[in-house]
Amino acid sequence: MDIQFSARHFNASAGLQDRIQEEMDKLAKFYPNITGASVVLDHEVEHQRHCDITVNITGNVITASADEENMGKAVDVALERVKTQLKKANEKQNDHRSQPASSLA
Repeated sequence: MDIQFSARHFNASAGLQDRIQEEMDKLAKFYPNITGASVVLDHEVEHQRHCDITVNITGNVITASADEENMGKAVDVALERVKTQLKKANEKQNDHRSQPASSLA
C-alpha cells in the first residue's frame, strides 16, 4: 500500500513512521481493496497532537482524525476510527453482492 506521510510543526521520527506503516498494512484485512493512504501528523498547540488519516478504497474515500495529548494516542484513535469505517464499508459491499437478483425486483 502506498502511504504518504506529512508532519507539520515537528519532525516525525523513523520509529513513529514505521509503526504507522505496520498498522496501516494491517488495515488490508478489514478491506482488501485499499489503493492508497495519507497520514498527516500535526503538533498544533502546546499540549495537543492531531492525526488525520485518509484511506482511498475502490470508489470511496475514508477519513478519520483525532486530537490527543500525545502523538501515539492520536494515531491509535484515528486508526481505530478508520478500522470501524472500513469494516462497515466491507460489510455494506458484501451485503450488496450477496443478494440474489430475484430479491431485488
